[in-house]
Order: sequence, then structure tokens, then C-alpha cells
Amino acid sequence: MRYIPKKIWIPAVIIITIGVLSFYNRPATLQKAVLMSAPLIFRNGLIKPYDKLPDDLAPPIIEVFYATDRQPTEKTFLHPVFYGNDRSMSLYLGTAAVRIGSEVMSWQETEKASIMRERTHAVPIQLVGVEMLHEIGSASKSLEESLRERTDAKDLFLARINSRLSNSKTKTIYIFVPGFKVDFTYPVLVAAELWHFLGYPGAVIAYSWPSRQRLRDYFSDVETAAFTAQHFRMLLRYLAGKTDVKNIHILSYSAGARIVSQALHELRLTAYKIPLPEIKEFLRIGEVVFAAPDIDTMLFTARYRDGFEDVADAITIYTNANDTALKWALRFFGWPRLGAPGELGLTPQDLQHLNEFENTTLIDVAAAENVASGNGHGYFVKSPWVSTDLLLTLKHDFDPLKRGLRYNEVDAVWVFPESYPQRIRQVVEQIH
Repeated sequence: MRYIPKKIWIPAVIIITIGVLSFYNRPATLQKAVLMSAPLIFRNGLIKPYDKLPDDLAPPIIEVFYATDRQPTEKTFLHPVFYGNDRSMSLYLGTAAVRIGSEVMSWQETEKASIMRERTHAVPIQLVGVEMLHEIGSASKSLEESLRERTDAKDLFLARINSRLSNSKTKTIYIFVPGFKVDFTYPVLVAAELWHFLGYPGAVIAYSWPSRQRLRDYFSDVETAAFTAQHFRMLLRYLAGKTDVKNIHILSYSAGARIVSQALHELRLTAYKIPLPEIKEFLRIGEVVFAAPDIDTMLFTARYRDGFEDVADAITIYTNANDTALKWALRFFGWPRLGAPGELGLTPQDLQHLNEFENTTLIDVAAAENVASGNGHGYFVKSPWVSTDLLLTLKHDFDPLKRGLRYNEVDAVWVFPESYPQRIRQVVEQIH
């Protein structure tokens, strides 16, 4: 056997080791996915969400706004992403170009395939470009100081989002806040597909907080969620104070509930001396949705004592007793989770407490179509029934009864009845 001198193989081993570690610790990427199933509301063909698109939209490539406190990275072979997993003291604002459909599909083909119940082929959705437009805050200047300044003429993000709102019939901003174990791209793609099925009203913002992509980082991400809540709170103040928005709707998923509820709670506490009508007029927060919320039930309900729900027009909480991910979260933390009813989460006492607030709606999704897909946690995009209810909430501001749900007086929650498809047909006729 040939002998290799130590002075050669030792450096070689070091180089290989560094390469392997760099590979396995690189930010995971998800720059391409498949469009979610069409919501039930589109199945009869009466609603055509893409007939009257704003003039400034040029599908199949659409512009999704983003806000992130992930540290920017250089795009290299080992790190083919725009923002990594490290935290940043700044909040970066920009746009992401997302293609709906494949390069060989025309927009008409993509539009038709999007709302089909049974697609003949998958509709891809892909991130194709990112442009950073503005930075709020830095290590030397706090976010509060930045926001007290007058509007910066060089704030390209502000100019771009106001232009988007001016070309829309509705001056609404939709914000999606994801859970943990995802990269920068995931919330961008989810925000894009939700906005796609909404019919592209107003503007959509993907909030990408610096979660990591490994299960072992779950507890670390809990602390990161607390860290990023300040940035999310500042984002809400920035949008309310500097854009032409009329309503800000927020959809949080899983651990995103920690960020959104903490930010709203802090907004209420910092404005405790201000009359409530003035708070609501300034913040302009409309519907706040908590889908599969992975947060301590007692912690969440305790925030009601400080009036955190006052800053929003309405709060909707989706729960599922068969959510495997929340069952594991219960084992990790030892405390019930908000997104799971019964022994796992919301108790009768919790339900009674939350139902005392007129602007809070509790919805049990257990009977909805395809809720049990996967681990029963991502039903807000996997269940055509739940995604339909979500669209009717965010776009049309319908109450639960008008959305086709039934109130279960025994459990004090709204549920999906067996006749939900028939009820949705009636809802569609009203909209059409």
C-alpha cells in the first residue's frame, strides 16, 4: 500500500471536514414548491379570481414583498440563498419575484390549472429573484429611533408598496408569519400562493424570521421567536404610520403565533394611556388569524388580561385535536397548546374565557376535508375547506355563519358540518 505523507493527508482531512460541516450546517433551501390544492370555493367555476387583475401585475411572475431579520448571506455554491439562519439587529425589507406555473405554461394555462379540483399535472411555484429595498435599524441605531424619523426619500420599499396599493381596489396588506424549521424562501412561497387564490388584492408581505431548519433547534427557535417579535411590532408600526394601507390582515401559522401575539400584546402595553379608538385608527389591524397555533394556551389567554385583542378588529383561532406536531410540542413543554382542543389544549374553562370576547372566534377543523394529511398540522393549505374559510375571512370579512360553518354549543366552537360543500355553493351564489 502506498504511503501518503502526513503533511499531505492531514491538511486534506481538515479541508474535507470543513467542507462537510459547511454542507450540513448550510441554510436549507426551498426555492421551488407545488401550488396548494384549489380551495373548495372555486370548484363550481362561478368565481373567477383572475378576471380583473391590477394593471401593475404581470403574471405568471408576481411580486411578493418581504420583511426579514435574517442576516444576509452571499450567494455561493454552499449557501445558495439570500438570507441565512443567523439573527440580525436590522429589519430588511424588499421584494421577491415568484413564478406561478412552469416556464412552458402560459398564464391562461396556469390560471385554469390553479382552480381545478383534480389537476392533470402539478403547478410549480418558484422563487426566481430577490431585491432588498430598505433597512430599518442597525447596531448603532435602535428601531424606535429609526421609526421616529421622517419618511426617508430613499425608502424604495415604501414607494413600491404604496404604488402597489394605489393600483389596487383595496388598500389592504396581508402578512404571513410562518412557524419554525423553515428557511427564508418558505414564507415567500406560501404568501405568494395565498395571494394568488385571493385574486391579488392589495399587497402581501412574507415575514421571514430567523428560524433554523433542524428539529433539534426547536427550543432555540422559541427564543428567536421572542427576539423577532420586536421587529414584527416595528413592522406593524412602520406600515401603519408610513404607507397608504387601510387594513392590515395577519395570518400566523404554528410557532408564528408566538411572534404575532407577543407583538400585539406589546403594542397594547406601550399604548395603555392612549384611548382605544385612537390605537385602532392608527394601527389599522383588521383580521388576525392563528392557524395551528403552537403556543402555551395559558400564556396566550393571559395576554387577554392586558387587552391585547383590543388592537385587532377580529381574532380567529383554528384548532385540531389530531395535530400530531402539537402533541409532540405538549410533550416537549409539558403545557397545553392553543391549537389543540381537549386534554391537549383548550379546556372548557379556556373556551368560556375566550368566548367572552366578542371579536374572538374559535374554529375546530377536525371534520374538514383532508385535515389529517401529513401530521395534521398544515391544514390551512392542505384542506380545501379550511383554505376556503380562510379566504372568506380575509377577503370578504364574512362571519362564521355566513361562511357556512355551524356553531357547536356543547363545545362552544364553530365546526365544519357535513353539508359544508352545499353551504359553500350558496355562499358562492351570494358573492357571484
